[in-house]
Amino acid sequence: MKYRSEIDGLRAIAVLSVIFAHANFATFGGGFIGVDVFFVISGYLITTIILGEYAQDSFSLASFYQRRARRILPALFFVLLCTIPFAWMWLLPDAYQSFSKSFIMATLSVSNIYFLRKADYFAPEAAEVPLLHTWSLGVEEQFYVLFPLLFLFRLKTRTIFRIVLVVALASLIASEFGARYYPSANYYLLPTRAWQILCGSLCAFFAHGRTRPVNGTLSLAGLGMVLVAVFLFDPTTRVPSLAALLPVAGACLFLLFASRDTIAGRVLSLSPLVWIGKISFSAYLWHQPVFAFWRIRSLEPPSQWTMAGLIIVVFILAALSWRFIEQPFRYGKASLPRVACVVVACVAGLTGFASWGVFKEGLPFRLAPDVRTFVENTSWSERCLFQVKDDSPDVPDKECIFNAGTAKTYAIWGDSIGASLAPALQDALLKRGAGLVQLTHGYCAPIIAVSTGRAEGAVNCDDFNRRAMAYLLQSNVDTVVLTAFWVNFFNAPYVRIDNAEYPTRDTFIPDIERHFRETIETLKAGGKRVLVIYPSPLFDKSIKDVMAAQIIKGEAVPSFEYPTADFKAVTAKSYSILDAAVPSGVTKVLPEMVFCGQQAAQMCFFGRDGVAYIADRGHYTKAGATMVVDQLMSEMGEAEKASAMAVETN
Repeated sequence: MKYRSEIDGLRAIAVLSVIFAHANFATFGGGFIGVDVFFVISGYLITTIILGEYAQDSFSLASFYQRRARRILPALFFVLLCTIPFAWMWLLPDAYQSFSKSFIMATLSVSNIYFLRKADYFAPEAAEVPLLHTWSLGVEEQFYVLFPLLFLFRLKTRTIFRIVLVVALASLIASEFGARYYPSANYYLLPTRAWQILCGSLCAFFAHGRTRPVNGTLSLAGLGMVLVAVFLFDPTTRVPSLAALLPVAGACLFLLFASRDTIAGRVLSLSPLVWIGKISFSAYLWHQPVFAFWRIRSLEPPSQWTMAGLIIVVFILAALSWRFIEQPFRYGKASLPRVACVVVACVAGLTGFASWGVFKEGLPFRLAPDVRTFVENTSWSERCLFQVKDDSPDVPDKECIFNAGTAKTYAIWGDSIGASLAPALQDALLKRGAGLVQLTHGYCAPIIAVSTGRAEGAVNCDDFNRRAMAYLLQSNVDTVVLTAFWVNFFNAPYVRIDNAEYPTRDTFIPDIERHFRETIETLKAGGKRVLVIYPSPLFDKSIKDVMAAQIIKGEAVPSFEYPTADFKAVTAKSYSILDAAVPSGVTKVLPEMVFCGQQAAQMCFFGRDGVAYIADRGHYTKAGATMVVDQLMSEMGEAEKASAMAVETN
């Protein structure tokens, strides 16, 4: 295959888009589609090579796999190995255990399947997942295992082309369906990504056996389509889907019609872009670990200047690994058996070491005793927190009814925030001789017919909430406490209302408010007293991680201060929606009063004297939950006094 420098230039555009997007440069909101462009390029190049060998009757599956192993695995294994010391030094046990799991999956080329259930690619916390980017390598490597098998049956090239075309169309249709109903699986898995790689393959079939047409207008249009997607798409754009045809078709047009004789080809053949394209694979491998570990280690979000400096570091590392790892192994003379033995040995060694971190629960011995004690004492309760994997749990589950048979029974209804508060509420009610029913499901705010649209964890929320409401109305529950991760919920990019999905824009907020008001009014009409717990912020970093880092730096009893102004800014939208939705007479419990004080203090405390009140970025520890519950009991007591006085007056 003749070398085309402009393809390396297109690789440069793709990798720069991804890196700048992950550096949070706002202009590159759609930079994640650089991965889609990589898929197209990969499909085009490998299919071109296979078709050339197939035409000469020299195609060998073993040789193909050996070339792919030489191209991908040395650099991947080297970068994985380099991440271990930083994970060892800086990750707390839970994070290290998760890192170890992702490490194993990346080594085995199935990290896309792992991250499907573990990480939302566009969630803020994803920026601190060092190996999240390896999902795309999993997709490509799975494709490389399957695609060459088509050529083993000695079918006519035209027949293979037709099969590829049909599979690509089926994959495209599946991706449009998946984008609407299964967004995480759609994003991470090969069946809905295959069409992007196969589009590159179809380009190779089109160009095979004929002189490739060169067209400056079409190649420039293709480059323009890619750039439009980079600058106009954002994380709310459904990709892969029909929308992804814009960058994918653009990449195809460029591959088919560009050359150094066209304007687009000349631009992308400039030496700096070609150089970046050559080292793009190593740059892609390095960027996420470098960014993630910096964010993990830093107590503050990195500035744009910091990210610019880290990008320079990424390209230095990429140049070194390209020169001393990629090139020697890719063009070495080792035989196939030797390559296979080395790969097996590396996989065994890497997965074996990572398994140690998994089975030993993150190797807590790595931490100093005071840090380890703090970490062990800083957690949140997931008791009775149901998830999608639990299918349709009993509502209520008998294991989630506490102190049954008492004169008064309370219920807490909500998502994981409710689960984190429930043990403290149970303790407080036990002292009053009252029982508690816990109705909590991950991702499910207690609003009938409303859920977060793109979270697969929320797919059965409507069913869970309707059954929870039905139970509450026919039960002897006296008081219902409603709570949720409101800031996260109301800022989700999509919302599902009455089984239809919409972007979470101002135009749909009145519908959310109406449904929540109706939920509360239904409970009140059923004779239930209702309390609503307002939100605490969604923090940029895990409070446990920040306070642990302070201990490591020598602060024996760290605190976590948070400006009151930031509290108000982060929760403003949630407060506005809740204030509009919650009817008068319903008791509101404000964590702001708990953590920021009754007066207008400038700072809120979500950790004090070595005790964290939030375990991660939003869930209450037992200490924090106790403080909120104390406020809840105080507000409820005041409401009871006011009600009694009103009765006496009448």
